[in-house]
Amino acid sequence: MAKVNLSGNLTNLGGTQIRGANAEENKSLAFLREIFYTEDNFAIKQILKNDLLKYMDGADIQRMKLITLDYFIPTFLKKICNVYDTQPLFKTDNGMVQDERFTDLMEEVDITSKFGTIFERMRYNNTVIPQVKYNEKLDKIFIDTRLNEYNTTVIPMMDYELEWGIIAYKMTAYSTKKSDCYYVWDRELNEMYYSFISNNSKLEFDLNKETQRASGDITPIGDNEDIMAPEYDNGMPFTTYRYKDCYMDFWGNGMDSLVELVRSINILLTICNDDTIQESIRLLILNFNPTGVEGESGQLKTGLRHPLFVEEGYSDIDPEGNIVSADLYNDDIIKLIESLTDSLSSLHNVDNIIKKNLSQNLSGVSLRLKNEPLLRQWAHDINKVRKSDMELIKDVVAVNNYHRPNNQVDNSVLDNLELEYQEPQVVTDVKEEYELERLKWDDGTSSPLLYVMRKNPEFTEEEARDYLKKNLSDFGELNVISTEFILKDSDDLRLPVGNTDDVIEEVKN
Repeated sequence: MAKVNLSGNLTNLGGTQIRGANAEENKSLAFLREIFYTEDNFAIKQILKNDLLKYMDGADIQRMKLITLDYFIPTFLKKICNVYDTQPLFKTDNGMVQDERFTDLMEEVDITSKFGTIFERMRYNNTVIPQVKYNEKLDKIFIDTRLNEYNTTVIPMMDYELEWGIIAYKMTAYSTKKSDCYYVWDRELNEMYYSFISNNSKLEFDLNKETQRASGDITPIGDNEDIMAPEYDNGMPFTTYRYKDCYMDFWGNGMDSLVELVRSINILLTICNDDTIQESIRLLILNFNPTGVEGESGQLKTGLRHPLFVEEGYSDIDPEGNIVSADLYNDDIIKLIESLTDSLSSLHNVDNIIKKNLSQNLSGVSLRLKNEPLLRQWAHDINKVRKSDMELIKDVVAVNNYHRPNNQVDNSVLDNLELEYQEPQVVTDVKEEYELERLKWDDGTSSPLLYVMRKNPEFTEEEARDYLKKNLSDFGELNVISTEFILKDSDDLRLPVGNTDDVIEEVKN
């Protein structure tokens, strides 16, 4: 059951040897993705320095002011991942879920926020594995969304490479100076244990063994005296989210091109900034020794208040040599960056996140055309997450019921459970949309009741009916109060206060 990784295989194509990334190279790519996703500024600057070494001297890089777009990737992902922009609803055949324990459990794990994070990570890494966990000291169920190709070793099942057979990830809290600790789950043998191996050694598995297939010293987890995994109702507490299948590869390919784009932009911005500063100063001091006002650190202050002079001070003698003007390409660099990000944004039908968009007055038809690609992508992405979302919910319930025997969720709640995903809140022409809706009421293709239910999907038909009745009642009462106020406080209108319609008609006459 050894892992088969096609991406590491060699292929001859027209006499040229072609190969994909091997397992270690894929881990390195996933590590870079994680750094940029978590906005690790220190690590991003280290990467930038390493990138600049290909084009510049190391001493020059040390004095440069590094410019990095740490926020770019998280912001871009939020633009293209809009399934959970509006909270999905938990419904059954009879309307909204009424089970209080289930609702409290979903709030405890912050399910909507986790759905959004998981989807962003899936879109970015292609495959992620959220794990449902229980913390005994805190008596808390939570979802760990961090497992990906960088920090998790997966041995796929022998006869189906897209499902995991063994999962192992490093537990930093339990690692020591001499050994690393791995948390191992063996799906086929239903085992769960710690595996301690020497530092810098590679975790390996002997798939021919009938038990404890990981290398290293094996230790049970928690109160278990053996290494058997808990008997959760839904199996193991892991859910696999995958955006695209990759033939004979468990993880697939992430958005590494997005990382490379940001790395290129960081280089361009840093060099542009550095050259602008250098050339501005060089034009002032080239070919003569300046004197002027010194700062606290002995540096020469510059600017209109602190002019620089030749070494002799004021002099009619021109300094020897010519000042050479350097052509800076700041505008061209900024245009190049905008062009690159425009191309990327266009591929995903979203606006450029680093370019100010022009405000436009678009008609209702134009708005619908603009939003159509986004709504299509939204519907497409729902098909990617619907099944996995339901599996994750079942895992949450299973872990809760195992560890909290006195506070269980009735499994019958899951039998008819449906996730109703809501359309993203896109910009529309509200007036035109409502006028079209009113036309539908006239020919019976819609109604105020259906309109209210569409705008408030959590309402049942009865709740929507009550909502309309209350609004109409409030409108009538407020209309009468408003009319009475106007008539009583007006010197020009001294009419009796009675039926609202009668009063209004008298005012008109």
